[in-house]
Amino acid sequence: MDVQPQVFRDTPAILVESIWWDARTDEVVWVDITAGTLHRGRLDGAVDGSDDRVTELPPPVSAVQPRAAGGYIAALGDRIVTLDDDGLIAETLARLDHAHPGMRSNEAKVDPFGRFLVGSMEETGDTSDAALYLLDDTGLRTLLGGFGVTNGFEWSDDGRTVYVTDTAVKTVYRASYGEDGRLGPLEPFLVDYDSDGLALDTDGRFWNGVSGSGTVLCWSPEGAVEDHLAVPVPNVTSVAFGGPDLSTLFVGTAREGLDEDQLERAPLSGAIFRFDGLATGRPVGVYGARAAAPRPTSGTTGQED
Repeated sequence: MDVQPQVFRDTPAILVESIWWDARTDEVVWVDITAGTLHRGRLDGAVDGSDDRVTELPPPVSAVQPRAAGGYIAALGDRIVTLDDDGLIAETLARLDHAHPGMRSNEAKVDPFGRFLVGSMEETGDTSDAALYLLDDTGLRTLLGGFGVTNGFEWSDDGRTVYVTDTAVKTVYRASYGEDGRLGPLEPFLVDYDSDGLALDTDGRFWNGVSGSGTVLCWSPEGAVEDHLAVPVPNVTSVAFGGPDLSTLFVGTAREGLDEDQLERAPLSGAIFRFDGLATGRPVGVYGARAAAPRPTSGTTGQED
């Protein structure tokens, strides 16, 4: 797509992740994992972030999502916590039992049944000791191990299929899923790209941030690349739809791991970009609240698709 992005925020962050639209406050929410900061900003806010609400948390903070009881649920390095409306830690809900030092939490989202799906990742090695966890009101359980870097999650309209990324092996998998919380065998779905964030629009297309490439891919419901968006930085991270009508695609990026020469060539690394009017997204899941109505109909209704 020959569409030029606009800069939404140029703070610049070290590693932007977990972008979503908070309809409760009409704000875009995101985190800077490495800095340990929670950011909340209005669509018409200052590009330099000077009027955003910023809360410091113990780094790393890999994801924040809305909570039905108020405030937020968040994944820190080795624990899951609740945050109050100001973004301050209120309670520890669970601890992640990482296989060894040098690991941390990574992607986390709320599923259509109101549960918190969170993955971990290797930071210092290339083993596959990361895992996928599920938290609900009965506690935390491990769904599956054997990942390198768990990343972008999404679900089919009916919640019967989950999509989960392992960036370490350049694969987005899909598997059966459901209200009972059981995870079926993983099946490769989107392959051969350093996939990071993942967002599903109301037409069933996937929008997929590709790390190291400066692109966001648009995939058909069947898993074929339809098009791509270019951003002027190499490291694309989180992608999510926001705005009152969920018609703006936000694209997070990172400057972590770039040297001085690379940063000079891509000075907007760590910014958040926006593309308007390309598609319509889906509301974010809320922890502790099952989706009130069936999600919009699309081509992604289950494994048989």
